[in-house]
Amino acid sequence: MTECHRPTRLVIQGATGSIGRSTLDVVRAHRDRFEIVGVAAGRSAYRLLEIAREFGVTSVALSDPGGWPQFETDARQAGIGQILVGETAATKQVAFCECDLLVSAMLGSVGLEPTHEALRRGVSVALANKETLVAAGPLIMQAARAGSARIIPIDSEHSAIYQCLQGENPATIRKIWLTTSGGPFWGRSRKDLASVTPEEALRHPTWRMGDKITVDSATLFNKGLEIIEAAGLFGVGPDEIGVVCHRQSVVHSLVEFSDGSIKAQLSTPDMRLPILYALGYPARVTSHLVDTPMDRLPSLTFEPVPWEEFPCLQLALEALRRGGTAPAALSAADEVAVQAFLDRRIGFNDIADVLQDVLEDWKDEALTDLEIVRHADRSARRKAEETVVKRMTRKVLGSCY
Repeated sequence: MTECHRPTRLVIQGATGSIGRSTLDVVRAHRDRFEIVGVAAGRSAYRLLEIAREFGVTSVALSDPGGWPQFETDARQAGIGQILVGETAATKQVAFCECDLLVSAMLGSVGLEPTHEALRRGVSVALANKETLVAAGPLIMQAARAGSARIIPIDSEHSAIYQCLQGENPATIRKIWLTTSGGPFWGRSRKDLASVTPEEALRHPTWRMGDKITVDSATLFNKGLEIIEAAGLFGVGPDEIGVVCHRQSVVHSLVEFSDGSIKAQLSTPDMRLPILYALGYPARVTSHLVDTPMDRLPSLTFEPVPWEEFPCLQLALEALRRGGTAPAALSAADEVAVQAFLDRRIGFNDIADVLQDVLEDWKDEALTDLEIVRHADRSARRKAEETVVKRMTRKVLGSCY
């Protein structure tokens, strides 16, 4: 007699973004394994309702309903039982919706509290939101331990490390190596990038991602976030994490062990693979969504990273060493600076300068609770915006002479 297993019940927060769309692709291909019971988004109300109808979702959460005043009425007419609206909607969804796994893919700091709530309740999290562990790593890991829940990374780099460490003793880690494609400006000096436009920064050579993370990839700040995230996830210090440029994006990360051996995870660069691994963990789900033809792979090359050309990467490492609220402040400041660049209010190189200004003036506090993190986030955003305005003013005055 064949044993019957019910599908894994998923809540996907950030369902309308790039990670969310890839997760929906995985579920479409494996409907016998996964069932979506809840979806959440920031502002994409129409698309959220489309997803809810397609998958028969019973819970929807919309953080900002301003652009869709009919949202609640339309959701009710669609037969959706739980409709949550407002800043706390995603957190309430996790608190009230019965699920087995939260896919945390909302952009920026908004994913922090829903992730913390899920872990506290004992719901494991497939984590795609870097900022959550960056801003509140110790509190998030503490919540996971208290709730006996797992954090399974979706980031391709951290998923690779997670896979390489299966069956290994963490005490034998000598070094974790994160790989970077180098983004669109690899090989160009910082001086050459002064006139870079948002359109140029958004042309990533390998991945198709949201605007914010694509710009972070161009400044390599995303790699800085990943260093902080790796330190929290895998219990290693900053000196045990390295970065190496791998332009082909086939080797997603490597782990060097105490005996000198190195394990790596390789695959075609496609986010559906780490998502499938996270959703199916601890099992590997048989799938042909992503194939990696070994006989047609390009040559694999590795180059050292010239840290002096990527000040955002250096600032992230400094924040990690300082600890406390410094990583949260830096992450929040980056959200403001990147948006200012995309809005053409500041230049590409100004992003790093804004971050440096915020970090230099920052007074560190210990991470005792989420309110400390929220306060740090708000304060850093205000400071970053003030810095952006000052830089704009100086440029305007300078152009008058």
